[in-house]
Amino acid sequence: MRHVTEPRFAKAIPPQIGEFQSAEFAGSVVAMKRSDAVQAATRAFHVVEALNRQRVTSLDTLHALTHLPKSTLVRLMETLIEGGYAFRVSRREGYALTERVLRLSAGVRTRDILVDVARPILEAFTRQHKWQISLSTSESGSMLVRFSTRQISPFAREEIFLNRRISMLHSAVGQAYFAACSEVERELILKLLKAADPEQIDTIGGPGRLAALMGQVRRDGYASRVLPETEPTCGLAAPILTPDVDDRPLGALVMTYYRAAMTEGEAIGKYLDVLQDVARRIALGLMRATDAGGAAEAAAAPGTAARTFRRLPSRPAGA
Repeated sequence: MRHVTEPRFAKAIPPQIGEFQSAEFAGSVVAMKRSDAVQAATRAFHVVEALNRQRVTSLDTLHALTHLPKSTLVRLMETLIEGGYAFRVSRREGYALTERVLRLSAGVRTRDILVDVARPILEAFTRQHKWQISLSTSESGSMLVRFSTRQISPFAREEIFLNRRISMLHSAVGQAYFAACSEVERELILKLLKAADPEQIDTIGGPGRLAALMGQVRRDGYASRVLPETEPTCGLAAPILTPDVDDRPLGALVMTYYRAAMTEGEAIGKYLDVLQDVARRIALGLMRATDAGGAAEAAAAPGTAARTFRRLPSRPAGA
């Protein structure tokens, strides 16, 4: 009887190879399903954005806006209708959103959108000019740092400023914001400050000194805080102003620089116009992001610009 030998390579194949292959195949199938689910969710959100552009949207219009096949759009609309986020007006007119869609943005505030709009603009500033720049908004009588380019600036200080509260009256960014506020808002902020520390106003020289200082900041269009000689950095700040609306700042920017690199006057002469332009672009970007109508397009039209402070001749350094 002839003896049949087992091929040499047979012993080199692990007995569980079939299990490994099955597991790998199963894993790839799961990954594909997850990818499909993510893609479907992304498409659904794109459809919601397209529907949000007008009250009623036809299937042809949705197809033109999203570039998705009509069969896919019909399935997505059926899902949105089943979830209560949309309804069908008629076969001819198309679809519309329901009030349930508002729940998707219930946790988002204008200040959160402001940070999203400002982030790429501020990062571009730091990549070009190298200095750290931060965005702060008013929060219960103080300024809260909402974003900073510290991580990409070669001249950033070691301190972590994100989510840090900064004095409204004793910081450049706070003074820039406070000076741009309406009289009503300034009074409310002062009440909060007095409630927290009755002597806080006196530390800046009293009400008269504060009024004179804020008037100067408002006329100049910036605030520049010169710290004690032991402090190596200074700040140049400008408010972010609501386009075409007086006395309603959205927040304020501050560029931090080293006093050894330039004087206050040099910083103002070289960077103030740039800083104010960055603030203007952020304000217009926020308008486009939050305006669902035609005002956004008007804001981008030539000749339309955010209101800015009138810049007067710079004060002497250290004044």
